[in-house]
Amino acid sequence: MFAIYSAAVMSLSDVECKERLHEPRKSLRSRLMTATKAALSRANFMSTASLVVLQALVIHIISARDMYEPRALWTLTGVAVRLANGMGLDRDGTLLGLPPFETELRRRIWWFLKAQDLQNAELCGLPKFRDVGLSSDSPRRPTNINGIELYSGMPVSPVESGSLTDMTFLAIRYDLLWFADARVARFRHLGKSLSQWDQDFASEGDKAEADQSVKEIEEHLEKKYLRRCDPSQPLQLMSMLMARAAIDTLRFMTHHPRRWTSINQAPPFERQWVWEVSIRLLEQRDMLQSNPSLNKFAWHAAFTMQWPAFIHVLDTLRANPSMPDAEKAWRLIANTFENNMSMFSDSRKPIHRAVRNLCLKAYDAHRLQRNGVSALQTPAFILKLRQQQEVLKIKRQACCRKAEDAFQWDPISSEATTASTDLNHGTISSEEDGAQHGDAGGQNQRSEHVNEHGSEAEHTYAIENIDLDSLLAGDVSADNRAYQTINWEQWDLFLADSNIN
Repeated sequence: MFAIYSAAVMSLSDVECKERLHEPRKSLRSRLMTATKAALSRANFMSTASLVVLQALVIHIISARDMYEPRALWTLTGVAVRLANGMGLDRDGTLLGLPPFETELRRRIWWFLKAQDLQNAELCGLPKFRDVGLSSDSPRRPTNINGIELYSGMPVSPVESGSLTDMTFLAIRYDLLWFADARVARFRHLGKSLSQWDQDFASEGDKAEADQSVKEIEEHLEKKYLRRCDPSQPLQLMSMLMARAAIDTLRFMTHHPRRWTSINQAPPFERQWVWEVSIRLLEQRDMLQSNPSLNKFAWHAAFTMQWPAFIHVLDTLRANPSMPDAEKAWRLIANTFENNMSMFSDSRKPIHRAVRNLCLKAYDAHRLQRNGVSALQTPAFILKLRQQQEVLKIKRQACCRKAEDAFQWDPISSEATTASTDLNHGTISSEEDGAQHGDAGGQNQRSEHVNEHGSEAEHTYAIENIDLDSLLAGDVSADNRAYQTINWEQWDLFLADSNIN
């Protein structure tokens, strides 16, 4: 029950929490999370054989996705997977002679855990698609029926519904997982390493064959689910958005701009096609966050950011400010920043710093391109980014002065040498900020980090010291900016190092 309470509060906004539960979301969520962890501990969850305790742990993992770091979340999901293995959930219940209700329940838990484990691994820098581990005795996919049709003691196995159900959203996710498993199996059959699966998918692989595979899974989802969806029904609209975003993500991966020498040297048709796919991905996420009917599902948006597509849109606008639908793209970029405040304030994650810098470069190119045509009012989010940049610059300068003073005070002391070494290595804390996520533990970790380096200014300097320019194209005033490109390999590393949720 505590896990369910935590998940319910997690799905509410601050305003909704105060209106419905008469308490700030931050404090209520912290208290419920603590109660959930205490209850799991008392139930000895690490060695449990109880399906109910496993369900509670799974719900806890869902509700804590934005409070735990990705590596911690991945580890905790791994614990749940091992517990499920120990209970035999990796084998279909029909092979074990279990009753229909328990068989279906076990399938739902197992498939959700597998999907969650793969997603969390991706957030930690592993390849986007890995071996799902399906075999002849693996659990069948959960039956696409409404939860109300399942009950303890049901005499026969449920029959797949021919219509949309409250399971459709997850059923689509599992069909995509099945597709990924087939692609990985084919990749391994060719004797290739999964460590470079996504890069190969976008460069050396057979484009026609990959495009055909994406078309097949799209047709499958359209025929089985999407053509029946009613956009006026929130859950069905949510299912449509997530399914089409998944398809567009596959398209983007297949034609990833990493294989181009520069944007303007790519074939015009290909360049325009990837641009349109990227814009659609931004639109789909924007709708999830801004459509009033999807408010109850908006919490999903925090885990659906398509960083490569967002980076490509910014870089394209930097190189070609007059791209078709450029104004539309800038509206979507503004909404993305405004709906994700950590992109303004979080300087611990390299990707946030790099994206902010790239955005300002793109806007400078946009301003130069519009110069003399009409008065261009600077958007509020650009002003906020510039202000943030100035604040970080001041902190860096203060840190430099402090480091210089330390050397002047005692140039051969071990303390001065240690301070210099820490700064020059650009150490970055990947712990979540307790003030941002409402986690008291995060506040303590933040304090420890500040104490370790002497001040928050030094922490800022450490990030400033990273060579972000290696991720970005050249100066926007250069005549050849359209023929320069960003370093996708470096962006990939920074995405992995940032532990982005």
